[in-house]
Amino acid sequence: MQKKEIKVQIKNEGRAAKRSLHGFIKKGNQDKLHKFRVGIKKLRAIASMIEQTNARIDISKALKPVRDTYKLSGKVRDSYLHLKLVKTVSGAHKKYRSREKLVMKKAGNKLSKYRPHHFRMLHRAWKSLLRSVPKVKDKKVNAFYETELRGIETCLISNTGVEQMHGCRKRLKVLIYNLPMVHGSLDKPLDEDYLQQMQTAIGDWHDHVLAADQFPELVDQSQQMLEKVKVLAGNFYALATLHKDQLTSKRR
Repeated sequence: MQKKEIKVQIKNEGRAAKRSLHGFIKKGNQDKLHKFRVGIKKLRAIASMIEQTNARIDISKALKPVRDTYKLSGKVRDSYLHLKLVKTVSGAHKKYRSREKLVMKKAGNKLSKYRPHHFRMLHRAWKSLLRSVPKVKDKKVNAFYETELRGIETCLISNTGVEQMHGCRKRLKVLIYNLPMVHGSLDKPLDEDYLQQMQTAIGDWHDHVLAADQFPELVDQSQQMLEKVKVLAGNFYALATLHKDQLTSKRR
């Protein structure tokens, strides 16, 4: 995989993240905020893969300038999702909703008030990442994906802890986010639909588990969602990988 391919992906994601952040600050659009956060995660995923395929390179530090912006956006997004989730709980406490609304408002105001700074830090981060890009050998990419797929399978089968399963999901996202850039380098095509379904199921369960700390009514539903995750995770590696003929069939 050539440097040029990696740099094109970084440029595209950096510009898209900037547009999305601008869209949220201008109109408070939560979908735009979500896209901004996904954009940063995609840049992190690129850095993670590069580091794991080039042992002597520490490229993640390039993204440090955008860390505070990402944390603020996370406060807004988490509170928004919490408020959305508690709508499904009868008798959700007014103080809880008021507290989440306040957290969301304060963080959103900080993003808006200091927007020139946040845009400057985002631009600095993705430019720094561009300057640090090495060439990544195809065999290294294949080895990385093979190791991660096997590791995620073990993780999904053996763990039910909240943090451990959340870690499985983060590893899944790294593979998914890098697929547009590496698909031409992979010996084994991957079933992206299945991988997306898997990470979404874990994410939905994780959100309910965290909310259940405040609202015990969600405990039973959280357990049901965990069972769904476990069923979906059965035979993970075989379901995640595709043969060439299967890939052709899916595209028809």
